Amino acid sequence: MLAQKQNELLTRTGPGTPGGKLLRSYWQPIATEDEIPPGGAPIPIKILGEDMVLFRDDQDRLGFIGLHCAHRATDLSYGRVENGGLRCLYHGWLFDINGKCIDQPAEPDDKKFCHKVKHPSYPVQIKGGVVWTFMGEGKAPLIPDFQFLTAPEEKRTAFRVIQECNWLQGLESSTDPAHTSYLHRMSEGPGNARSPQDAKFFSDDIHPRLGIENVSYGCRIYALRKMSSGENYLRVNNYIYPCGTTPVTSAPPRAQGYQGRWYVPRDDFSHTRFEFFYQHDKAVNKPALRAIRAENVTPDLHHIRNASNRYLQDRDEQKRDDTFCGMGRYIPAHDAFAIETQGVIQDRTKEHLGSTDIVIIEVRKALLNAIKQLEETGQAPGLLYDAADNRFPDFLCTADYIPDGEDGPAYCRRILAETNTKAAAE
Repeated sequence: MLAQKQNELLTRTGPGTPGGKLLRSYWQPIATEDEIPPGGAPIPIKILGEDMVLFRDDQDRLGFIGLHCAHRATDLSYGRVENGGLRCLYHGWLFDINGKCIDQPAEPDDKKFCHKVKHPSYPVQIKGGVVWTFMGEGKAPLIPDFQFLTAPEEKRTAFRVIQECNWLQGLESSTDPAHTSYLHRMSEGPGNARSPQDAKFFSDDIHPRLGIENVSYGCRIYALRKMSSGENYLRVNNYIYPCGTTPVTSAPPRAQGYQGRWYVPRDDFSHTRFEFFYQHDKAVNKPALRAIRAENVTPDLHHIRNASNRYLQDRDEQKRDDTFCGMGRYIPAHDAFAIETQGVIQDRTKEHLGSTDIVIIEVRKALLNAIKQLEETGQAPGLLYDAADNRFPDFLCTADYIPDGEDGPAYCRRILAETNTKAAAE
């Protein structure tokens, strides 16, 4: 468990908090590119305790500025896009993409004071089909060039959903390999069911051998299970500074796809989960993914299964062993149930951790050490500023069968050596 002070340190992320300062040291995703097309309407965004609005001006340039007008605090997301900016409906004040006030039409020409108005704004850029912002101080680092952000468009896609609890609960669930043997266990069948290999992975061996090691971008996570066939089934996932994960989503041998996930605080009591779907050697089935999402997520970006309807749990579904949890086959809804029912901020002083919580413990240590490093040196871990360094020869996210006597770290060393040798030869 964590001491209360440590729990506060990790879960409080508003302006001026140590945790908020850490998260602001990195670029954070705020919306998918599809949500803000040329000519599209402005989007209100809550992030790290700040109310903002994302918009395109009449030249299709992106701006990310304070949601409430600097004049009388009216909501700018309802504003008119015109004349080089976003105009407030109340008195017509106009703000450009950098938050500069460029017109106060109700003021006489000799009484205008645009130059005195300092409106909040942050830089934005698009990468991996998502709009990112940097809310930190000083020079902005690079957005990491992970495959799920840089692959050809047909091999990747991205979505987001709002979850009603603190961001750390989402991150911890995504880095926890042990819960999959229970929460996500399901029979083979239609819908968002797992593959036969995955179904066996979740049920064959419910006592995974877990491991974790530090790497340049965060932590590499191992889960090794012995299948009923006798094969050793290894999954390699990752924690990425400061609030990202990459869970593998396809089966062995040598899995061909994985997800990138980012858990971005809206405030201390809710967060946005970003999902980046990626395939190595084939196109992502975007129509199928969109259809599954439309069945399970509301237009305002919330899970259809939620606390207000008890996640539509079906006890008969449980009794038939169709699913372990009785909450359908949409796995993100399972995760939402697990983390949202912990409370809006989990009280980690009351938990009782076991041996299979080693990953949770080490990820918390990594976050606490990152906050400490930032406070002591002014530099957060894993930041990149030179494009030549924006590559990850130590990154691997996969599922595979491994021989007896080989563990996760040895497997990764072998596969990475093969991959990097091949890349150097090409």
